[in-house]
Amino acid sequence: MFGGVRGWLSLCAATLMVGAAIGCADDEGESTANERSVLNSANEAPKVFVERLAKLLETSTRKEGCTPLDDVTSRSVVGFPCPTPQALRKSMASFKLMGVEQHGSGVVADYKSGTAKDGAAILLYVAPDNNWGVSRFGMFTEPSVGTDDAESRDGYDKVLAKYLTAVRERDCKAFTAVKFVASQGVDACKTLFPKTKKLGRRLDANPSVQPVYQGGNGTYGFYALETKKPEPQMWTVSVVRNGDPSKTYAVLDAAPSPTAAQQRNVRRQLEERLNSDPSQPETSESRKAD
Repeated sequence: MFGGVRGWLSLCAATLMVGAAIGCADDEGESTANERSVLNSANEAPKVFVERLAKLLETSTRKEGCTPLDDVTSRSVVGFPCPTPQALRKSMASFKLMGVEQHGSGVVADYKSGTAKDGAAILLYVAPDNNWGVSRFGMFTEPSVGTDDAESRDGYDKVLAKYLTAVRERDCKAFTAVKFVASQGVDACKTLFPKTKKLGRRLDANPSVQPVYQGGNGTYGFYALETKKPEPQMWTVSVVRNGDPSKTYAVLDAAPSPTAAQQRNVRRQLEERLNSDPSQPETSESRKAD
């Protein structure tokens, strides 16, 4: 199937990489026109961040130099070991970014590397501190940047609706049926479902809340889920289209993000800065976080 996840693998499960040592948690090249035109609500252009992350993974060889990579891990769903294992460093030495798309508070980046010669993807979200968090690293998918979401959109909507119902009703069986599980043998009810309690309480307190589709492509979609009570809070929810007929669509992660109002404020500040200094790049590539 076009754009499907090949065998539900993630890079953290690949034998040639670092296996479980990469710390993947299950609840998170060429510029595109999309990336060039977006005023980001994050402190760094996604292309700049992805390339910087790849370089950190390639060069973080000493514990004394781990602060930048540890900072990324602290705001991400995925956890990166530091110092970086040799296999991962070797893979990132041939890292090539193939394309980037931003959809609201979510990003998908296609790349190739030593252990992903046929391509893989990195998924990002705007973390609460307005820096990029990593939702997924090394999703072995066919290149998706630039593909159309027309055939996938209905599936994205339906699987997210089932996921939110399962979380609200505390139905682990229904949750497991629609939740992406990166590693074989993981007991989703014991390890993943308990982490959704906070979201479940939010859904109970905000029964009329509806996710807002931010955009996507043929393989990945991104939603904003914002609740008002007891105080405004937002999640960036990512979904994936898969080739496995038993689970064609699945929810990847629901990660905390700034509210829509907070993100608008960041973009407004950036726009004011651009208007006062037109020489600044539109994608805020000069605003590096670390």
